[in-house]
Amino acid sequence: MALDGPTFATTQWTLVWQAAKDQDDTARPALEEIIRRYWEPLYTFARRRGMSREDAEDATQEFLEGIVRGELLNAADPAKGKFRAYLLTAWRRFLIDQYRKETALARGGRERILSLDFGRGEKRWLDVEASAPDADRIFSLIWANNLLDEVRRRLHKIYADRDRNHVYETLLPLLTVPMDAARYESLATELTLSCSAVKVALHRLRQRFGETLRDVVLETLDDPEEIDAEIGELLAIMAGK
Repeated sequence: MALDGPTFATTQWTLVWQAAKDQDDTARPALEEIIRRYWEPLYTFARRRGMSREDAEDATQEFLEGIVRGELLNAADPAKGKFRAYLLTAWRRFLIDQYRKETALARGGRERILSLDFGRGEKRWLDVEASAPDADRIFSLIWANNLLDEVRRRLHKIYADRDRNHVYETLLPLLTVPMDAARYESLATELTLSCSAVKVALHRLRQRFGETLRDVVLETLDDPEEIDAEIGELLAIMAGK
C-alpha cells in the first residue's frame, strides 16, 4: 500500500489512532498519512542506535505495520500529549521488548502492507549522521525537517493549483531574509511584477507559511494550547539548540 494519499484534515492525533485501533476504516487514510510523513525519524533513530541498514528497515516496517493493523496501539496509552513523544516512547519499547525477539528466519515472511522508500531514508541518515550526536537528537532533527517538508508540500500545491508555482519557488528562499528596495526591484524584474505586487506576494507567502505550519503542528498535538511551545521547540531544533 503506497502512502501517497491526500492530506487529512486537522484533527487531534489521539482520535485518529483510537479510530484505527477500533478498526474504523475511515481513519486508515489519516493514519497512513501520519506514517508517511514521520517514518524517517524512526529509521534514523534505529541507525544511530547502531542497527544495520537491513535491521533498521525491517524494524521500522514491522513497527509501522503493527500500528496500521492496530496491534501496537494496545501496548501503550497515548493519553494526552504530543504525537512525537508518544511515537518515540512506543518505538523504544518496540525495539527493546519486541523486535529483539524477532529472528532472521522470520524476516520477509510477512506480506508488506506499507510502501516505504528506505533508499531515501538511508540518504537522510547519511546526511545528518555526523551532525547528530545521539539518537534522540537525530530523531528530533529528522522529525522537524519532515514536518517542514510537509508545510512546503502543502504550500506548493496551493500555488501550483493557481498557476503561480514560479512565484512560490522564487519567494520561498526569502521567507526569513531581510528585504530592501534593491531586492524588491530585482524580484520584480524576475517575476515581471511591480515592486508593490512583489511585497504583497512575499507577505502573503510568509503569512500562509505560518498558518500552514500551525495546521501541520496541530495535527501532532492533542491539546491545541501546546502549539506555541511545540513550534518554539521545532525552531530550536532547527537552530541546533
